Amino acid sequence: MNLAKTLYALSVAVAASAALGSAHAQDALIGSWVLDPAKTAAPPGASPTSGTLEITKAGDKYSSVSEVAAGGTTGRSEITYAVDGKDYAVTVMPAQPGVSLTQAIERVSETVYKSSVKLNGQPLATALTEISGDGSTLTQTTTGIGQFAALSSTVVFRRK
Repeated sequence: MNLAKTLYALSVAVAASAALGSAHAQDALIGSWVLDPAKTAAPPGASPTSGTLEITKAGDKYSSVSEVAAGGTTGRSEITYAVDGKDYAVTVMPAQPGVSLTQAIERVSETVYKSSVKLNGQPLATALTEISGDGSTLTQTTTGIGQFAALSSTVVFRRK
C-alpha cells in the first residue's frame, strides 16, 4: 500500500478518534459504522470504496479499529487514545517499512474535533470531524500538509 492509500486507510481511524469528546457524543459514537462511498470524496484512484469502523471504550481510553478498501487495496488501522492533544501511535496494516504514524486529538466544540496526524514526527495532515445532530452521521475532512496537500479528502460514515 503506497503512502496515499495509507493516508486514506488512516482517515478511517482518524475519523473515529477525532469524534470523541463530551459524554453525550461519546455514547452516541461507540459502536459500528459503515463508510458511505457515495458521500465520500478523495483524489482519483484513492477514494475508499468500502469501509467499516468499530469504536469501543476501555477505562478512560478509546479504541478504533477500521478496515477500508481504496484503489484496489484493503488496509486496517488501529489506535488507542484519549482526547487530550497528545500524540498516540497508529498501527496501519499492511505495515509500511520506515513509517511511523501518530495522531493527537483535541475537542473544538460539542460536535467538532481536530486531529493532527504526523508521519515520522512531521505533520502529514489535519482532520476536522463533525458529528451530525442526530448522531447518525460522522463526516471527516482531512487536509494534507505540504507535499501531501493533494491527498485531501472528505470521508462520511453512517451508523450500522
